[in-house]
Amino acid sequence: MLSRYIKLISFLLILFCSSVFAETAHINYTDTNMYNKLKGELEGHGFTVTGTNSGSVTLSDFTGKDLHINIAGNNNCGSNCKTAYETYIGAGGTVLIAGNGDHDGNRTLSIESLVESKLSVGAITIYNGEANYTSHANGSQYTISNYWVTRNLFSMQSGGTAIASNSQAGSSWKTWAVYGYGSNGGKLIITLDQAQFNSTNTDWSSRMYTFLEETLEEEGVFSSTVNITSTSGQTTIINTAKTTTGNGIKLNVDGDSNTINIEQTGENNFLIGTDWSSDATITGNNNTLNVDQGNVTTNGNSANNGIALDITGNTNTVSISQGDYATDTGDHRIWLDIDGSTNTTNLSQRNDGTATSEHFMSLDLDSSQNILNLQQLNDGDKTLFLDINNNNNTVDINQSGTGEHYLDLSLDTGNYAHDVDISQTGSGDHAARVELDGYSTDFDLLQQGSTDQDYNIDMTCGVQAGCTLSTTQGN
Repeated sequence: MLSRYIKLISFLLILFCSSVFAETAHINYTDTNMYNKLKGELEGHGFTVTGTNSGSVTLSDFTGKDLHINIAGNNNCGSNCKTAYETYIGAGGTVLIAGNGDHDGNRTLSIESLVESKLSVGAITIYNGEANYTSHANGSQYTISNYWVTRNLFSMQSGGTAIASNSQAGSSWKTWAVYGYGSNGGKLIITLDQAQFNSTNTDWSSRMYTFLEETLEEEGVFSSTVNITSTSGQTTIINTAKTTTGNGIKLNVDGDSNTINIEQTGENNFLIGTDWSSDATITGNNNTLNVDQGNVTTNGNSANNGIALDITGNTNTVSISQGDYATDTGDHRIWLDIDGSTNTTNLSQRNDGTATSEHFMSLDLDSSQNILNLQQLNDGDKTLFLDINNNNNTVDINQSGTGEHYLDLSLDTGNYAHDVDISQTGSGDHAARVELDGYSTDFDLLQQGSTDQDYNIDMTCGVQAGCTLSTTQGN
């Protein structure tokens, strides 16, 4: 199972989410705010979530789902509810049911009955009191060391495993427990306070949701182990851009308002600079650079082309096209270092060749108000590194074809908005490592077709409610 991890920091609000491909969950609820909070957290983990605003449990609502959660207020888990859970858990499902904090109310007692009588997986005793008790995670699988609160406690006389307790170690009073049932790996998770899911204390909420994430991972509902690959100097910057060969152009432009058109037909053509030795530089403002490499549409080959270029100045437009859909066999690479403002960069790499071919881009921009349109299309591996340091950037990335998509995006510092759209489609092997930092950010990630999907997002937002994050995965 593949996975992804998101960390979103919005002003003083901290949400930790991790996720995996295509998990499904159903929630029974009566408090809409609580439902929306929990639903949002699960969707951040990559779950597809459905819900029923009712205390009546209907097996058909969650049959086939990976997880069912019951936070249905004061409603009892009666006979029909218990039978539905017995069937679902017995088939390998996971149920999380939470009480309402009333130690001797019918809902709490019905959870006790579910454990002791219906499933017969253990015996518990409910604590005779209700307050904000400290709750600490138990076990080495948890990364959190501090507490959150729950309003009710229980002790365990037999069966099950305590996963959170009233103190850090050794307390007989528990706040969360998990029970196995049946031969198919089914699990029942209990806690006796729903208020944890909608706490207004951001520290408690963050700790509890981290605990929930790690519990679901431990119980096999999903995996947050990120498997994105590359690095180790991003594999020594893709083996120094696959070692340079072929025909080279040495370009050194110093001045303003220049228009440079370069066409290199065929294969093994290079415009070299940056870390590939020799010089290729443009220094000045209002410069336009158009480069076509390859572009063989009928006969011949157009593979193995490279550009490495340093640009210093403002209001530059760079358009680079490498490859051809018809006969190109890939292995194109672009390495750009741009220092200035209001730059527009349009880069395209394409081929319809072999699956062993590769496209590689590495861009370092120390400038503001950039517009970037980056495409890597069709067969073979597609690798893109993008590092932007400054404000107000618009980024559109499209990696499309038949698999092996890899993106490492770092958009650092800045006091203004970023607009980022990423699309990785076509046949699996999607991977994105993303770090976003700005005053406000509008971020959209699409990963689809055929199955492999993996991302890691670390997002810092400088204004409360100033950022939007949307991820879509599937086939």
